[in-house]
Amino acid sequence: MTFWQENYAFIKDVYDSRSQKMVEVMDKTEKSIGEVMADKIYTSNEFAKVKDVFTGLAKNLEQSEVKDWLESTKETLMGDKDQKAKGDEDKKLTELLERYGRLIPKVSETKLVVDSLWKAYQFTDELSPHMDWLVEKKVLATRDINSNSAGETEDLIERQEKVLDQLDKKRKVINDLITKGTKLKDDPKSPAFLAREVGNMKTIWDETNNLALDRLNRLRDNVSAWERYENQRNDLCQKLDAAEAELKDIKKVYDMSSAPGLLQARIKSAATIRKNIEDVFKNVSSANEIVQTLLTEEMKAELMDQVNELKGRMEVNNQIDEKIKSMELFNTNLKAYDETLQGMEGWLGEGRKRMNELLNPTQPVEPEEGVLNTMELGEDIRKQIEIHTKQQTKWDEELAPTQPGEDTADSQAIVGRMNAVSEAQSTLNTEAESEAAKFGEDVKYLADFTNSTKKFEPWIKKAEEKVKTGLGKPSNLEDALTLIEECKNFQQECVSMKKIIDDGIASARKMARHDEADKQNAGFEKRWSDVNKMSGEWILRMEGLITMWKQQAETAEKVNAAISAPSNSDMKLEDLETHLNALKKMFIEKQRMIDQMNIVA
Repeated sequence: MTFWQENYAFIKDVYDSRSQKMVEVMDKTEKSIGEVMADKIYTSNEFAKVKDVFTGLAKNLEQSEVKDWLESTKETLMGDKDQKAKGDEDKKLTELLERYGRLIPKVSETKLVVDSLWKAYQFTDELSPHMDWLVEKKVLATRDINSNSAGETEDLIERQEKVLDQLDKKRKVINDLITKGTKLKDDPKSPAFLAREVGNMKTIWDETNNLALDRLNRLRDNVSAWERYENQRNDLCQKLDAAEAELKDIKKVYDMSSAPGLLQARIKSAATIRKNIEDVFKNVSSANEIVQTLLTEEMKAELMDQVNELKGRMEVNNQIDEKIKSMELFNTNLKAYDETLQGMEGWLGEGRKRMNELLNPTQPVEPEEGVLNTMELGEDIRKQIEIHTKQQTKWDEELAPTQPGEDTADSQAIVGRMNAVSEAQSTLNTEAESEAAKFGEDVKYLADFTNSTKKFEPWIKKAEEKVKTGLGKPSNLEDALTLIEECKNFQQECVSMKKIIDDGIASARKMARHDEADKQNAGFEKRWSDVNKMSGEWILRMEGLITMWKQQAETAEKVNAAISAPSNSDMKLEDLETHLNALKKMFIEKQRMIDQMNIVA
């Protein structure tokens, strides 16, 4: 019996134990490779442990003595065994060795990766505190801040400058880390996360610097905006004060030679004031918008109240424009007022001359003519007094001084002229009434006749012109109906005007002498009779024409009904021909009536 045969059981246990051990080592090695290649970022300390485990396992696995021993021992142990036992054992060992064969290259590849990973994890450990520091600075650069004054903003600027100074001092370290990381990630064996971490570091560094610088610039803009807001607000207040003073200074100017020029100067000044105020307010509003971004809610409301108050005061621009428009209207009305005043002053000379002629005639005057002249002068004086009364009301309500500084020598001069005109008118009126009293009731009677004449004469001229022009030719029945209404209204006017002239001559005939009035009335009677006669003729002709037109329309309707629906009509053919002939005759007669419409009878 050989050694192997005597110790077969012992050697088989060792063989099986070593085979199982090799399987366990390969299991642990594959697991370790999985931990090495895991998609996670270790700290360098964590990875050192993973690395050491893998290195130890790899070293054990790569020792080929176990593999060789298993191969040689298998042949010895299986020497006397049957073929089936040999086949099973051979298959188990083959599978083990094939697995071993597949694992060794993977181990070799992993050993190469481990070194690159170790460097990467050392780098990320080195990078981590700087990344945390950058994130902290980024938070500082983006956190919400408030400032309610330029002083508070200056404090924030000082803090922000410190942050930028810290970033600047850190710049070389960060850049060196980025450079180092870039070289590491360029290694083909470097893990994917390394490029990601280097990219994140660069991005956060750039963002933090940009955000910190942007915040510093915005803080500086805020300080500048505070300064602009204060300065421009004060400037705007001054300009608004000046505008309000300008508004008060716009006054009525009674010197008509200088008023237009002064008004144009006011218009130019108003345009300049408006532009200056609007430009400065735009600056105030713009500065406020910048300042608002850092204000607390309470201060936001306070500053908006200030801006809105200033905006409300800007209404003074519109008030200036409105007052200038009122001054333009005032100048126009004052000019018209002065022209009327000059007219009254001019008439006074004529009125005085006529009064003197009445009091001291240069030629003999018939009593009736004297009454007429006295009455006409009295009427003209009363008209002038009425004009003066209206002008005085206009002065009191629209043109008189209304604010301090307007009651100038020029305005007083206008008042003086008006008073002088009133006194002169009153004197003339007293004299005219005194002279009229000498003629007794004749003045009243003549006034009645004259008033009727003044109403009748313009009407008769217009009526004669209407008769001369004619009614016109209606083109349809509707036109004819409209014209007959006009004719009837015209005849009513004739009747009412006849009563007016009859009442006037009745009063005139109560005078001591009324020859001239009778003569004038006779002319009026003749002219009225001609017009009244024509108005009557127009009505008769229009009534006949309308009757003809209606008959024609009725006949035409019957004919149309018979032609368009013969089955529904009981009209015989001979009746239809009769109606058609009648229509023809009516048409001819209607045209004749229209042509004769305006011929004087």
